Amino acid sequence: MNGQSIDQLFKDNRISVITFSTRDATFAIPLEQVRYIEKDVQRNIQVGKLDKFNHEVITFQNRAVPLYDFSVLTGSKTQLDESLELIQTFTDREQDHVDWLDSLEQSIQMGAPFTKATDPNKCSFGVWYNKFKTNDSDLSEILDKFDEPHKKIHALAHELLELAKNDKSGALNKLEFERKTTLAGLRKLFGSARERVINNIRPIIVFVEQNNRKIAALRLDNIKDIESYSITNFSRDDTTDGVMKKNSSEFMIEGFLRNGDKPPCMLINCQPCVG
Repeated sequence: MNGQSIDQLFKDNRISVITFSTRDATFAIPLEQVRYIEKDVQRNIQVGKLDKFNHEVITFQNRAVPLYDFSVLTGSKTQLDESLELIQTFTDREQDHVDWLDSLEQSIQMGAPFTKATDPNKCSFGVWYNKFKTNDSDLSEILDKFDEPHKKIHALAHELLELAKNDKSGALNKLEFERKTTLAGLRKLFGSARERVINNIRPIIVFVEQNNRKIAALRLDNIKDIESYSITNFSRDDTTDGVMKKNSSEFMIEGFLRNGDKPPCMLINCQPCVG
């Protein structure tokens, strides 16, 4: 196949597409260019460190075909990378609060100054927590539950250090009780948050037909929907630079599809007319 022009992609002035998104934008691929869709089960072979000029290899109908990570092609951070960073954040901030209570215990026992943050808004987790936003309602519900135990943990510093002035044993007993209750509850929430993020990692492999019946695969963070557009909802992209321009011989952004007041999505032609 020698490429498809926009006029060829729009049959009777309409086109059906699958839509998907990265953290930066929404994209669409003509449905007629899609050959197969499957979950990413990591049956691919990775070839070196990936960049926008490299790819992995995966099998399709008993032959090896290139597998491109779409986020890498567009220079966007993958959902997997973001999720792994978020999981690590939860792990690190959980350990911070284990260490925080250990330091408080040492200050009570030794009578040494306590130097860690007593304001829940000023510890590393508190600063992150007050800024973090998510569209995942389940994760947001879990995060809402952090507020009370997190504030209670930090309030222990003033309470127990004052108590220790006259009753060191009582302060240490109280600290151990809070370690087994409040801290344990906080750690359970950290675990639930990590589990939610892990369960939300669901990359998809889409096999597409390119020119000359060549098959390639794209790893996507998600698939949003199958939609239909009229050619009157299409605007050409005549710029000479931008997303995916360096790979325009294989995947070309032809322009933008609009649906009312929603943000436009970029139409990718996997069979661009070149030359």
